[in-house]
Order: sequence, then C-alpha cells, then structure tokens
Amino acid sequence: MLITIGAFDGFHKGHSELLRICREFSSDWGVVTFNPHPSVFMGKIQPLFTLHERELIRRVLGIPRMYVLKFDDEMMRLSPSEFWRFLRDRIDVDGLVIGSDFHFGYERSGDAFALRELARSDGIERVIIADLKDKPRYSSTTIREAIMAGNVETAAEILGYPFFMIGRVIHGNERGRTMKFPTANIAVNKMMPAYGVYSSAILINDRWYCGALSVGNNPTFNDVKGTRAEVHVLDFDGDIYGEEVIVMLIGRVRGIRKFSGKDELSAQITHDIAECRRIYDVFNDIDFAEKAKDVYSNENLIPQIQIIER
Repeated sequence: MLITIGAFDGFHKGHSELLRICREFSSDWGVVTFNPHPSVFMGKIQPLFTLHERELIRRVLGIPRMYVLKFDDEMMRLSPSEFWRFLRDRIDVDGLVIGSDFHFGYERSGDAFALRELARSDGIERVIIADLKDKPRYSSTTIREAIMAGNVETAAEILGYPFFMIGRVIHGNERGRTMKFPTANIAVNKMMPAYGVYSSAILINDRWYCGALSVGNNPTFNDVKGTRAEVHVLDFDGDIYGEEVIVMLIGRVRGIRKFSGKDELSAQITHDIAECRRIYDVFNDIDFAEKAKDVYSNENLIPQIQIIER
C-alpha cells in the first residue's frame, strides 16, 4: 500500500499535494498519522481537531484509510530507523509519498531523504518526495493563530473548509431559556477560538441550521468557570440534550463583553442573531457542508481507521 505520513492535525490545503499524488499513483493508499498530535502530547498546543473530527474530514476528503500511531514516551524516543521498522512491521507498505520538509524520529533527527534510504534498504523503491517549496505555505500554526484571533474566515481559507467542532449537548445553567434564547451547551475538548459570538451552522437530524454561537465565560453573570461553547439554534424547537452535533464556525460577529444586566444583554443577543443569520445566508461553502452531512448520517459507513500501538 502507498502511504503518506504526517501529523495531519486537520487535513489542510498544505496537505492537498500529498493526497493528490497518492490518488494519482495508487488506488490502494492511505495516511499514517498520530494520536495525540506530538506537540499536544508534549503540552505545547491543544488539538486543532479531535481524532473523531479528523475521521469525519478523512471521509469527506475521500481518503481511503487512516492509520493512527499512538504517540507516547516510547514512540517519542524512537530513532528514525526504529520508527521505520515499527511502521514497516505493522503496515504492508509498498510505497511512500512524503513532503520535502518531512522530519521524523527522536528530536526530528530524520528527514525525507533518510526515510527514502531506509525504505530502499527494505526493497521499497517507490518513494516520492514532493517538493513543496513552490507551493503556498499553508500550516497548522497559521490556522491556530487565526483561530486564536477569532478569524475563522482565514482559518477556513487555509483548511479548505470551515473550522468545526463535534460535541455532545449537555445541560448548562439554562439562563438562555428564561431569556427566551435557549442555547445548546456543547461539550468540547480541543482548541477553541477567541472569546466571542460567531455565526455558525449546526447539524441536527440531518439538517443544517443557522446558529448564534457564544464562546466565553459569561462575564455578565460571572457564573461560568472555564470556557463554554453554547449555541442558540435559529428556527429550531426541540430537545437535543445528549445528542452529538457538528457546529461549523462561519464568521465572527463580535467579542465577548460584560453587560449591565438581562435587558441590555437581550437587546444585544437580538442584534447578534440578525447578524448571524445574515452571515449564514451568504455562506457558500455548501460542498463541504453537504458532504459532511451525508457522511455523518450514513450509518452504513465503516470507519477505515486503525489504531496502532507498540
């Protein structure tokens, strides 16, 4: 099988050339990635996407298989040759596609050319090193910076699809319901965008709805510890507690601030909802949204994902 290897913290446009080459050269191919992301394991960053979310992206993009290597202390300390042997013993590899900037092994001591030599020493001659120097420089770092600034539009341009989260709806303070703006609190364990209100699209029962998503700590009432993601779903009246939903962030409406009380906050929420609907109505990334809906709702799909441990 032809494989390409990388952290793949969300398959963004910078990875598209590697995927294109794989498709061109083989019908039997897949990606090898890590969980957790090596930098997440070392405490440097939070995950951009969970493994569950990356599986959805894989399906939408049409990647046939995803092999996930459990990243731990042992994996981190493998030399380049030890890493290759670990991989070779567990996956039937007959070819590689790697970027010219690829590094692997302990302290990133191996590069793309070292991996090519290791593969050739095992009789694998089909090793394609993709020269990405002339390609636009897309990176997960740039995506993270955009999200941390609340610029979800720029993040979407680099990803090739909107930044999104998958989470289960849990009970909150239910203050929004008493203010006639009921919200669904989403349990999320990943990187979150800058505090603010975002126009969003939320998938419920195989249908996308416009949502006004608030990310923050409720400074007006000062009764939330940590960061909370809660979305008011427009044109929807139903009970979705306990349900898993997808929320795509389309555009930022404003930052979070403290209001004098319920009346001022209610007036602002009314304005926010109108702005969220306006942004949602001109949202044109329909292709990803429709594919995500079809993939997510198709219960007959068998995930082509394999966790590999030492």
